[in-house]
Amino acid sequence: MRTDLVIERFEPDRAARAGFAAYHDVVKACQAADRPGEPTLPLEELIGRLKKPMPGMGRAVHWVGLRHRDVVAVAEVFLLDEENSDIAMVNVKVHPEHRRAGIGSALLCAILPELKAQERRVIEGGDVVAGTAGQLWADAVGFRQVRRVVRQALITATADRTRWDVPVPGGYRLEYWEGTAPENLIESYALARGAIRDAPLGDSGYRWPEYTVERVRAAEAELRSQSMLQRLVVAVHEASGAVAAFTELCVHPRRPDWGYQRDTAVVAEHRGNGLGRCVKAHMLRRLVTDAPEVRWISTTTGAENMHMIRVNDEVGYTTLPTLIAVQGELTAVEARLGAVRRSPAVRSRIDRPGNGSGDRQRGTSGRVADGS
Repeated sequence: MRTDLVIERFEPDRAARAGFAAYHDVVKACQAADRPGEPTLPLEELIGRLKKPMPGMGRAVHWVGLRHRDVVAVAEVFLLDEENSDIAMVNVKVHPEHRRAGIGSALLCAILPELKAQERRVIEGGDVVAGTAGQLWADAVGFRQVRRVVRQALITATADRTRWDVPVPGGYRLEYWEGTAPENLIESYALARGAIRDAPLGDSGYRWPEYTVERVRAAEAELRSQSMLQRLVVAVHEASGAVAAFTELCVHPRRPDWGYQRDTAVVAEHRGNGLGRCVKAHMLRRLVTDAPEVRWISTTTGAENMHMIRVNDEVGYTTLPTLIAVQGELTAVEARLGAVRRSPAVRSRIDRPGNGSGDRQRGTSGRVADGS
């Protein structure tokens, strides 16, 4: 255990640019070590995410670990809501030069009181890269692996666009919209979104949302509040007029060259007709025409969902290093880390308002398990 570690809260709304830059330094170093060759998260995008979490993640809370006033580690907590209000998504990053010194464990100990105060029962982390120091740390701390997640990316400049020449199956037509579902399709679209619940989640405690028209409209409004452009391609069953399949892709103005492939699902009674590949292929063809600035599209899929992984392969995605989702009951994690928490070697200032938000900070960032 480092005897000079100080743990503080990081307040994005009060932080100076120097603090964000230091946070970003930790993120970049962790990515270079654990995800070599991937595009680095830009500083401005990091600042935007810290000030306002990506839609669907709930409220976020942040901490930093400092040595000699330098930020060497960060921790980030997403307090999920609705069906998942008992779960805290906890992400920890430790600079590669400072790993294996107990810093990640000390950060985790420091945030446990907040999780208890928020009545969280389960801690989950989904950003552990398989085979890295993060996986070793998560195992050592006592988290269990509950799910493997396949990460895939498509680079539009080098993609084989002939793979997008996919005909629309007979009996269906495609519809496209941006931002707001049309009134004549909103009810069946909300029902179709519920098909995502068939996507496997392994042993994760996370529960898919129960989609209603109201929740769809609320989600659309949340995306608009962040100026995210949401694109939808849906397949409509001609005989019934109902949405049979959909795919969703978002682009944020802070990162206009990056597309976020979000949910794709096919309603059960319409599966086996090639609709998943069809809507994804037509989304890509539309995207490169309407938004040629988008150069990199990322997506994640549960490793058990071989069908969707195959669909992604067919339209040109390539596979990146696998992620591991980990989980632990809060009480069990607290007991496992009890000895660390009682150690006098770690000084904590997390109860003092304003600490961690001034100019003196030189680093900051988060995700459960990029070293300890």
